[in-house]
Amino acid sequence: MNKSNLLLTSKAVAAILMVSPRTLQNYRSEGKLMYYKLSRKTIRYRVEDVVEFLKRSSCCSFQKDSINALIEKYTVKF
Repeated sequence: MNKSNLLLTSKAVAAILMVSPRTLQNYRSEGKLMYYKLSRKTIRYRVEDVVEFLKRSSCCSFQKDSINALIEKYTVKF
């Protein structure tokens, strides 16, 4: 399965990035992280966009190294 078609929930992305839901909301508001609004309350993120965000960020290298394991753990499969 192509990873670019896999979607992550807000809860999963917050866990992967190790940030609070409010910080994640700030990233969306500031245009730092791409997201897709499927309905009024349903927001999803493409794995590819989260990985790209991590590459651009100044987070620790441990977090960047463990991204694949975290993505596998939190990926929503359709």
